[in-house]
This record gives sequence, C-alpha cells and structure tokens, in this order.
Amino acid sequence: MRREILVYLGMWALGLAAAWHVWPEVGAFTLPAALLAVGAFMALFKRVRLSSQDYFAYYSLDDVPLYALLFLFGTPLTVLVALLAKLAYESVELARALQRHPERVTPLLVLYRFSNAPALALSWYAGGQMYAWINAGSPLLETGRNLLALLTAALVFFLVAFLLNGLLVNSRRQGSLTEFWNDLRQDLNQVRVQVLMLAPLGALLALFVTFEPLAALLLVVPVYLMHVALDARYKLVREAQNTIQAMAQYLDERDHYTAGHSQRVSGYAAQVARELSLSSQEVDRVRRAGLIHDIGKIDIPDAVLRKPGALTQDERAIMRTHTDRAAELGKKLVALKQDLPFYEAAYHHETYDGLGSVFGLKGEQIPLLARILAVVDAYDAMTSDRPYRSGMATEEAVERLVRSRGSQHDPRVVDAFVRAFRSGAIAGVKREWEREENERKRFAARSETLLSMAAGSC
Repeated sequence: MRREILVYLGMWALGLAAAWHVWPEVGAFTLPAALLAVGAFMALFKRVRLSSQDYFAYYSLDDVPLYALLFLFGTPLTVLVALLAKLAYESVELARALQRHPERVTPLLVLYRFSNAPALALSWYAGGQMYAWINAGSPLLETGRNLLALLTAALVFFLVAFLLNGLLVNSRRQGSLTEFWNDLRQDLNQVRVQVLMLAPLGALLALFVTFEPLAALLLVVPVYLMHVALDARYKLVREAQNTIQAMAQYLDERDHYTAGHSQRVSGYAAQVARELSLSSQEVDRVRRAGLIHDIGKIDIPDAVLRKPGALTQDERAIMRTHTDRAAELGKKLVALKQDLPFYEAAYHHETYDGLGSVFGLKGEQIPLLARILAVVDAYDAMTSDRPYRSGMATEEAVERLVRSRGSQHDPRVVDAFVRAFRSGAIAGVKREWEREENERKRFAARSETLLSMAAGSC
C-alpha cells in the first residue's frame, strides 16, 4: 500500500510540475478554445473498453478536441484543459459512485481514480513538447515537417499515456515489475486501428474551427460512428463470450458428477498462471480458457458423457473427439480468439513427451496455456468423485503429478502447481467454489419453496 500511495503522489507532483511549467504561457481563453474545452469534457463520457479485464485500457473521444487544442493553441492550454476536464469528469463519476455504491468508495480508490488527471496532463505535456520542438512553427498540414510533428506527437502522447496508465494500474494491483511490462504489452495488443485515427481527426477539427467553424459539426458524424463501431464490437465480443461460457456451464450441469469441473479448473489454472508470473491479462485469459476447455463435449452423447461406469475403448475414442470439436470452433470464431482461446485450450490433452498426444504436439510446441490446463484438469479429475470410484486424496494426486513431470506434463507447470498447492491457493479455489455452490443450492431451494407456496395459494 505504501508503494501505491507513493506512485499516486509522485504522479500528482509531476503533473502539477508540468502544469506549473506551462502556466505562464497559457494565455486567455477564446471562444473556439472554450468550445473545444467543453467538448473535451463532454467527450470523456464516451469511452470504449479496449480489453475485457477488471483493470482495462480504454480510449475516449476527448482526444479529438484536445488534439485540436494542441494544434491551434499549443501545449500550455492543452495541458490545462486536459487536467481540469479530467478532474471534473472524475468528480462527476465520484458523485455517481457515492450515490449508487457508497460502500465501495475508499480513500485509496478515490486517489487512484483522480491520479488519472495528472497522468493525462503529463501525456499531453510530453506530446505537446514534442510537437512544438519538431514543428518549429510550420502551418498545420501544409508541410512535411508539420506532418512529421503531428505523427510524432501522437505517438509520444499515446506511449506515455499507456505507460502511465499501466503504472497506475500496476500500483493499484500491487503487481511486480514483470507484471507491469507484461500488462503494458497486453494493453498495446488491444489497440484497434480506429483509435489511431483520433489525431488526424483532431487536425481536421482544428482546420474546420479555423476556417469554417460551423463545418466542424460535420466531424461529429464520423467520430461518433467510429465510437459506435468500436463500442458495438466490444459488446458483441462480450455477448459472445457470455454465451459460450453459459454453454460451458450448461455442459457441466449435464452430469452431476462433473458439475463445477470447469469452474474449478478455471480457478486452479489462474493460480498456476500467477505462480508462473504471467501478466494479469494472460492470467485472465488462462482463467477463461479453463471455463471453456471442455466445450467440445457439447456434442458428446449423454450415453457416453453420463455413463456411470468406466468407458469402453470405443467410448473413449468418442470422448476424445471433444478436443477436435473445440479446435474447429476456434477456427470458426476467429474474432474471439484473444478472449476465448478455443484453439489453444483444445490442446489440453497433449502429453509433454508427445507419446500420448492427440494432435501430435510435444514439449514447447504445446501452448503454455494448454500445458497449464493439462495439469489442473488432471488434478481435478483425480480428486473428484465418480460413480465408479471415489476421488483420491489431494496429496496423492499431487504426488502423481510430480511423478508425471517430463512425461505427461510440463515440469515447470507441475512445479508451479505444487507451489500453489503448498501455499493453499488451490484449496482456496475449491473452498470458494463450494461456498458459491452452497449459495446457489440455498437460492434454488428458496425459489422452489416460494413457487410451491405460490402454487398452493392459487
């Protein structure tokens, strides 16, 4: 917590220092500058998430009027407007949070959210200084020097903004330096090409404001449509994810003995991923892969999937086809591969030595995500009850995993699992699932009682 507070205070110190440095050159607000400032504040309420994580990168439409401010009035006014607009926006959001969920608002959370204001000011300060240095007074979009300055300023602003945002998020999560760089790389991977159009649109807005102010309204249409397209894509991906995960949950519920299997595998896999020092985005991706790793079983007949005894050789061959079906699903749903990695999850039955592989992969050829799933899937299978046997003790299951190092499973992943097991993280996942399952059963029982009472009163 001490490091977190120091990062926030350091961000404020640097942001205020940048504002103080440019303050003597701010000058007076003109009508175009005031309108662009109001536009920057209003546009902050139009945000699109660039990832599906709990701590996520996003873009907002305020970049367009702020770019226009930079090109027309220079760095000082842009830094001031960015700082004040963000502070005003966070104040509105804080008021909303206090009204809706006051119990969730903590001093550290408020400090974290408001620290985005100096971070934004610093990003515009860096981009603006670069623009002024390269441009050297060249007219907007009239020389090659100005075009180079525009592109360089946008790149610097973009990189500094992502760097500072990553620093704030990493501090909030108490992450390591490795996690910081991994998270930054993952956030950059989420960027869509439409976001890179914000700087050129800002330049066009600046030209319209200069020569035909009323024509600037025409830019509202393409900017808003770009926002709608990105927002629709994100919502479509989220809805598809929810649908697939609901299918995975239904699949678990088809068989009483495998109920909760995917949830537990998902939780175990996330703990192992953390032991391997993967980024928070990669941990979350592994977690989602655990939820869908058996999605291919949706086509397996109940006679095989729910058979109370051991499977015959032919039935095992039918069961093995679920990985093929998952791989085929991954090929069809290409747009979801980043968030729902069907194809990689389908490899969770590959053996590390390649002797029992389904797809003919071995060793490092098998995606790390699949190697993690292979270990935790085996652990949950060994420790779960079946109609024809009781689940084995957890210590015995761990011993078997250790003996499988280098043959069936990746030694590094097994070692990470053992560390997670010894620390109590694996048992914690099981306890959390049991708590949620008991809560679900109590809710179902109450609902059934209420329905019976309602039916009796009719």
